[in-house]
Amino acid sequence: MSSPSPGPDAAAASQWKEYKNAEGRVYWSHGLTKQSVWEKPDELRTPFERAMGKTPWKQYTSGSKPYYVNSLTKETVWNLPKDLVKLKAEVDAIDLAKREREHRKATGQASPTPPPDSDSDDGGALTHYRGRVAPTRTPEPEDEPITIPHGGFKNVPDAEEAFMYLLKREGIDETWTWDTAMRKVVLDPLFKALETLAQKQTAFDKWQAQLVAEKAAARDARIAELRPKLRRLFAQGGIKSYHTLKTADKLFAGDKYWRRAKAERGLLLDEYTSELASHEAAARKQRKEHCITALSKLIRTLDITVATPWQEAKEIIARSDAFAADPQLAKMEPLDTLAVYDEYARALEREFDEESRRLRTESRRRARKARDGFRALLRELREAGKLTRTSKWKDTLPLIRDEERYTSLLGVPGSTPLELWMDAVDDMHLAAEERAAKIEGALSARIELTTTVEELDRLCADAGVTASDEAKREALDVIHARLARAAAEEVRRAERRRRHRIDDLRDALRHVRLEPEGGYDAALPLISELPEFKALEDEDRRAAFEKHARRLREKAREPRSRDRSGDADRDRDRRRELWDKDRERDRDWRERDRRDRERERERDRDRDRDRDRDRERDRDRDRREYDRHRRRDRSEDEREAKRRRVSPASSRADKEEGEI
Repeated sequence: MSSPSPGPDAAAASQWKEYKNAEGRVYWSHGLTKQSVWEKPDELRTPFERAMGKTPWKQYTSGSKPYYVNSLTKETVWNLPKDLVKLKAEVDAIDLAKREREHRKATGQASPTPPPDSDSDDGGALTHYRGRVAPTRTPEPEDEPITIPHGGFKNVPDAEEAFMYLLKREGIDETWTWDTAMRKVVLDPLFKALETLAQKQTAFDKWQAQLVAEKAAARDARIAELRPKLRRLFAQGGIKSYHTLKTADKLFAGDKYWRRAKAERGLLLDEYTSELASHEAAARKQRKEHCITALSKLIRTLDITVATPWQEAKEIIARSDAFAADPQLAKMEPLDTLAVYDEYARALEREFDEESRRLRTESRRRARKARDGFRALLRELREAGKLTRTSKWKDTLPLIRDEERYTSLLGVPGSTPLELWMDAVDDMHLAAEERAAKIEGALSARIELTTTVEELDRLCADAGVTASDEAKREALDVIHARLARAAAEEVRRAERRRRHRIDDLRDALRHVRLEPEGGYDAALPLISELPEFKALEDEDRRAAFEKHARRLREKAREPRSRDRSGDADRDRDRRRELWDKDRERDRDWRERDRRDRERERERDRDRDRDRDRDRERDRDRDRREYDRHRRRDRSEDEREAKRRRVSPASSRADKEEGEI
């Protein structure tokens, strides 16, 4: 027996060759047409791959493992999707049937009568194919056999009815899967009543849904018939919401309706107990709402405040007459009682917070009004000349002691009257310094401590400074005060430096061998070359030397022998006393030096603040001056532009005159 020649598909497939590019990506090339494609040609695809090409799923490979991507939903999975599993089963079943027919044909075995094709010359209808995959069920007497008419079914509903008849005849119910059912009916002629697999699966799903609906309807009818009988039985038997099917079996084992409803009695019992549980829950909810409402009204009439703790509040509630008169309140859950108390306590806290906030707001408002009134009082004193930059608080206090605007500010939060008074005096002092700085900056000569008012008038006249006599006197006082402070500071620093130089000379004299009884003139050749000696005036030199000589004489009077313990003790006490005096004196000097340094640092900080304030005022003044010049230049430019627009001829003439 000769082998069959390859078909056209096999010949076409043999022309395609698989290759890989430099990146390792696979492509196919046709040997005759030289066409190259990235996707696998249809001639090389399996029946399942061709069927999958009509679905939104695409197969790709990552390494050696395939994965699937849905082009519509963009879903990506590693395993074969359910849709493709069903499709593969259908394709495999069809392929299996095809191979079986080819095998029978090749071996000469009898094959089942095939369904008629559309171009068949046979005008009759084929009988139903009983199949041999699984035993078939005999059709019911009322079912009229259905066959595929000549030329096929005219419409889809008739074809769907024939397919569903096939499913019914073969005994396929709602428990069957699509794959199992297809294997059973795939060889039956009625399997081809519907053309596509999608139509067949839709009819299969509709058939199973119809079976489920019919069985559910029959079950519902039986339950509707048994419901009133069993409900009466449950009511008479005292069924509670917590009873189970096991308990009901013991109670109603001899009842005929209970025995007949073996499949439905569990459902009806659950339905009955669920209704009882719902009624009981509704009753509990109603009682709970009643208790909460009654307790909420009661707790507002009791002596419970925001500071009352829970234990005390619970005792107050239990002792009340209204609580004892309502029996349902006594059965109330402790958590519900605590929830009512907690809600009431929160309401009290909110009221307390709101009242406290209101009182704080009123207190701040009163304090602000009191400060504004006291500031107005200080302005009145300043305008009346009773408050100046040199005023003292002890002088101002008797003037305002009985003023209501002063007494209303006492004891309120915020700035005190003394602080506001200091602010006002500081403002006046700063204003006076600014005015004095303007006058001093405009003068060509420097003002000294010895400068008089007449000399200042002459300097102002020479510099063209116009100011009132009061402003000049004020400026002179401010400048004199500043110069006096600077002079006093310089004197203090010079005195401190002098004391340090004296101490340095005393320390240096300790390293020079001097006779205790020798005088200053005798020791002068020994100490005249000391740097510490040269840094002092003669009076300070003598004072330092006298202190050192006195200390040497005291040491010389100390006994040479230590046998006379009494004299030694007295001498030791005297020396200790002298040392203590020296240490105390040195400590006083160090303390004075520390205080002087602290005052100096504080004055330096004050001067820095004054300089910063002066620089800020200068910047503001320069900024204002710059803005004024800019506005003036802008207005001049605008006027010039306006003049050009009004007289273009003159403008053009001016331009031509300046051209080269």
